[in-house]
Amino acid sequence: MYRFIIRLAFVSLILFIGLGSDYPESNAQVASISTTLPELRSEILEQLLEQKPEISLSYDGDRAELSKQFPALIRDTFAANDYIAYIVDSYLYTIRTWGTSAKIKLTITYRETAEQTRHVDQLINQVLPSIVVDKMDPLEKVTYIHDWIVEHVAYDTTLQRYTAMDALETGSAVCQGYSLLAYRMLSHAGVESRIVEGKVDSGSHVWNLVRLNNGWHHMDVTWDDPLPDRPGKVSHTYFLVNDRFMRQDHSWEKAYPMTR
Repeated sequence: MYRFIIRLAFVSLILFIGLGSDYPESNAQVASISTTLPELRSEILEQLLEQKPEISLSYDGDRAELSKQFPALIRDTFAANDYIAYIVDSYLYTIRTWGTSAKIKLTITYRETAEQTRHVDQLINQVLPSIVVDKMDPLEKVTYIHDWIVEHVAYDTTLQRYTAMDALETGSAVCQGYSLLAYRMLSHAGVESRIVEGKVDSGSHVWNLVRLNNGWHHMDVTWDDPLPDRPGKVSHTYFLVNDRFMRQDHSWEKAYPMTR
């Protein structure tokens, strides 16, 4: 088993709430008006999935409830999509009140822009037909995708490359880039997966959960790739294993699907 330093670039949360004296709304256009918190969450998520760097909304519901619930609402919204959750670098929000309404502005910095994500999808569409074919069952698809990533990506010992774009364009990434690329490639292949955030002896780490017909399984592509890189060498030590096996040297606190 290969052990090496792993560092996860955590999403930094920069939060600012401007609730205070009422003042007129600015000239900036507001994209939509929500009257309930579920409506507000839905609208934020829709624009977040488009990777918009600025999101402006108007809320005409209970302002006291908004002030109390918004920090949790925004965290849950960002966590609703694993790919987005791990390409957001930081965000700032302001809430301004006027009369019975509130104006919300989110400013988001992404590690990977919407254009770059589209390029990731284009590159995956180019390479995927040479990796998997429709007649393959899900297990075969996951196996070939896992092995392709190990063979084509090397661990970034400079700890500078965190995205699927980095992994595809430079052939190098930290665990976050491995996991994002696996997540995206599996999605294109019609296989459901998650990104798991946890710890190993050397620090913070992320890997994937993969759903096959008989349930969920852990898949740590990063730890199946030797370091230093050995072209053509693929390990399957951490390929589709269960919670009990992973807990020997991985830990996590968030609630994820239990594995078989």
